[in-house]
Amino acid sequence: MLRLLFTGTGRVAAFTVHEPPDPAGTKLERAEQLLFVRDGFSWRAALFGPFYFLFRAEWLSLLIYIVAAVVLTVLLRLLGAGDQWTGWTMLLLNVIVGFEATDLKRWALARRGWHEIATVGGRDQEDAERRFFEAWLPTAPSDPAAEAHHGTVNAPGDDMTSRIEAATRRLSDRLRSRFAVKT
Repeated sequence: MLRLLFTGTGRVAAFTVHEPPDPAGTKLERAEQLLFVRDGFSWRAALFGPFYFLFRAEWLSLLIYIVAAVVLTVLLRLLGAGDQWTGWTMLLLNVIVGFEATDLKRWALARRGWHEIATVGGRDQEDAERRFFEAWLPTAPSDPAAEAHHGTVNAPGDDMTSRIEAATRRLSDRLRSRFAVKT
């Protein structure tokens, strides 16, 4: 039991899957553009605080962090708290950032027009991607533009549909072989 706790074997992580604004193209092209964001505590964000946001170019999150740090520091100074309280407050702020970093990432993606299309679990990102693509590729619409204009995807006998289905099967087989669980 302790081995499972310390090695992490058996743990499952949750990921949200995001698609860019106005996805176009076949299932294969759309699959290449998807972004997986891990849910949970971010040690990098907690340890590096504003540098984490700077490195990831999340400017609004960085601005919010700086404003919060300045307001808290000024408030503590006005209350006459010592430097120790300021240090503890900044530590607490970084812990909060660690818990909220992935939500801030999702918020930034949503502001840029990305859509959350699924939530998937796995032992790591590769496992989550494998699980997602096994379920998503066979059911995703072939061409979102065609579906929007016509309301349905082309008939099964259509040559273009057959080629897309064949390409989707090939991608699905490649992904299954790449992410297959080795026992």
